[in-house]
This record gives sequence, C-alpha cells and structure tokens, in this order.
Amino acid sequence: MKWRYKRKFEQGKVAINTARFWGYDKDEYGDLVINQEQAKLVERIFNDYVNGKGSGVIAKEFNNEGIPTLVSGKWHAGTILNMLKNEKYKGDVWLQKTFTVDHLTKKSRVNRGEVDSYYIEGNHPPIVSKELWERAQQMIHFRAEEKGNLGNDREKYQSRYPLTGMLFCSKCGAVLRRRTWNSKLPCRKIVWQCSTYLKEGKQACQGTTIEDKVLGEMNIQSETVVEEVLKDGKKHYRYTSKGK
Repeated sequence: MKWRYKRKFEQGKVAINTARFWGYDKDEYGDLVINQEQAKLVERIFNDYVNGKGSGVIAKEFNNEGIPTLVSGKWHAGTILNMLKNEKYKGDVWLQKTFTVDHLTKKSRVNRGEVDSYYIEGNHPPIVSKELWERAQQMIHFRAEEKGNLGNDREKYQSRYPLTGMLFCSKCGAVLRRRTWNSKLPCRKIVWQCSTYLKEGKQACQGTTIEDKVLGEMNIQSETVVEEVLKDGKKHYRYTSKGK
C-alpha cells in the first residue's frame, strides 16, 4: 500500500480531501475546481492579513459575522494561520507533508524527512496570486519574531545571528530582518529584508533584500546601510557606515 501511494506521488497523482479544505470542490474527474463563494472568504483572509489584521482579529470577525466553519465550529487564530500557510491556495500542492506511522492505529506524524515528499507547482487553479501568498508568509514570520515566538531570549538570538540590528535599508532607514525563504524546500534561502517592507508592504518602501551568503563574504563590524545597485542588468550592493 505504501509503495502504491509512493508511485502515485511520483507520477503527480494527487488525492486531496476537500471536506475540510476551504475554497475548492472536485469535478467529475476528481480535479480541484474553485468554489467561488468560499474563494471570496479565502481571498478576504489573505488580503486582511497582509493589510495589517492579525489572525485572531480575523477569526473574531468571522465568528461575530456568524460565518460557519466547515466542521460547524468556531474560527480560531490557528485555523486562519493554517489557511494562510497552505500552498494549495496559490495553485501548488505539497504531497506527503505527513505520513502514517502505524496503519493499524492510523497514527500519523509530520514528515521531517522520514519519507519522500513531492512538491507540484501549478497543480490546479489558484485562488490567490503567488505574490500575495509569499507576502502572507513574510508577514507570518515577521509577526512571530515581533512576539518573540522565534526565540524569546534576545541575547541568544543576537549571538546566533551577529548581524541582527546591524543592517539598514538605504531607502527608508529601517533595520533589515533575517528571513528564511522556502524553509521546508530544497531551494531554501536565507536573506535579510527591510522590516518596513515586511510589515507595511511595497507601498511604504520598495525594500532592500540581500542574501546571507553575500553578507558572509563581508566583514561587517558596525551599523551598515545596504544599498542595492543595478549594474549591467545585475544586482550589486554598496555598503555605507550608518554614522556617515
């Protein structure tokens, strides 16, 4: 049975249960099709979140408006966050996020590399754009850091990442924050991004983004302004002491 599922995943054959999955139904061929009414709610969640509303606030508004969940329960902040993190809303699907440990007890566990996983891009029609989905992921990480959920011990965080609080955006002067892009995928990348852009979007600042490996080649010892410069169509960087 495990072999059969593995072969289906390798061939890109997807089995998705829409009973607990907002925004989609299945057609007669078993393919995902957008449920237009539910899709409006999904779009609202993403837009409200990137425009400043927290997951708890969104959940409270839905409960106050009497919007039912798929299991007839109440909305919670965790429910909203799980939807925001779901790659299916941008048209992709990640297979084998979890795996069954014991087929007799049906006990499952989060897949941390114990079995192969498969990521399929463009599997079905998206409800939100990839840009909006990525923006929501940035906001989730930013807010988690602000609350200390990614490390309550600030001194420990500073010792792990010595450049924290040392880098600044040339466009708005805000501090650059350490981010991990595609943290659970092979294309994982660590970058430093303008905190104004992360928090308020490109309408507030076009932002500055620089890869951690580029900074690793520098010997930055003091507060530094990072400026992006285009030269011959390629991105380069200029570094200036913040005191100058």
